[in-house]
Amino acid sequence: MQSTLRSRIATAALLLAPVAALVAAQPASAAPAVVAHTVVSVDTHHDRFEHRDNRAPAIYNVTPSQGDRVSDRGLTQISARFSDDRSGIDTRSVTLRVDGRNVTGRARVDGNDIRYADNLRPGRHSAELLVRDRAGNVSRHAWSFAVVDRDSGRYGHNG
Repeated sequence: MQSTLRSRIATAALLLAPVAALVAAQPASAAPAVVAHTVVSVDTHHDRFEHRDNRAPAIYNVTPSQGDRVSDRGLTQISARFSDDRSGIDTRSVTLRVDGRNVTGRARVDGNDIRYADNLRPGRHSAELLVRDRAGNVSRHAWSFAVVDRDSGRYGHNG
């Protein structure tokens, strides 16, 4: 039993040695080192196993929904939610495009959602959301919807 415990401690030390070397090599004023998103564990049944984040983030609850018809009264609200249960979302790499234009700078990214509002003209419109997690996995969700003229109920000149 003591031999098994020594073996596990030795394995843990081998796994931590490269991390300690990285920390020691960094000057105090240097930017923090980038840590890879691999979880290494030691348990009672396996010597070593790894969990790599190969799964892209989930994108859901997009509004307007695919094919929706929304009124042109006021601002058209475009939003979506996203999540990643492994390495987490890199919120700096969330990108929203509306009709091919990057509108991320005018959108609000808050936690696991993005919201954008604009006075879109009647007609067909497209939206595309790109979300990257901290492990580099990317999800893309594209959808289209129509803004209808509030008086005629039609698309206007684009539809």
